[in-house]
Amino acid sequence: MKKITIFIGAALFCLFALCSCTRRPLPDLPGDAFAFEMGTFIDDAHDNDSFATIEYGGRTYIQYGTTNNKYSQNCIEACIGYIIQDENSSSVTDMDNTDRRIYTLSGDPERNFLLDYDESVKLMNQPTFLRAVDTQGKDIVIPYYIDPLGYEFWGEE
Repeated sequence: MKKITIFIGAALFCLFALCSCTRRPLPDLPGDAFAFEMGTFIDDAHDNDSFATIEYGGRTYIQYGTTNNKYSQNCIEACIGYIIQDENSSSVTDMDNTDRRIYTLSGDPERNFLLDYDESVKLMNQPTFLRAVDTQGKDIVIPYYIDPLGYEFWGEE
């Protein structure tokens, strides 16, 4: 009887632990969502490195970093739109897919960063942080939960 009680207790603990690890839903895609088209940015100063871009609020954003272990979904302020899928999208068969979404970050009122997140990926989904190109070489606050990827364009190696 004691073994059964221990087994049931352990099973309930594991069930509770699994349930408490579920992720909080991200903000919904708004009815007036932006449909972002991807562009290309060429960095002439560094061997013509190219970056995928999006335009938002009159600014161009390119990939900057990824998250570290300090990131939580509380860092996300709002969903502002989705990236349009096209025939060049590697794994998308539905061109009306709106799962790759763009979010603003809380604590970043200047909108120096945006978050690119694919809602369709359920396991091991790593968000990408985009940074406004016009911040290159400027002393801006990098949110504590963003780890730079070391691109030469941003002065990191």
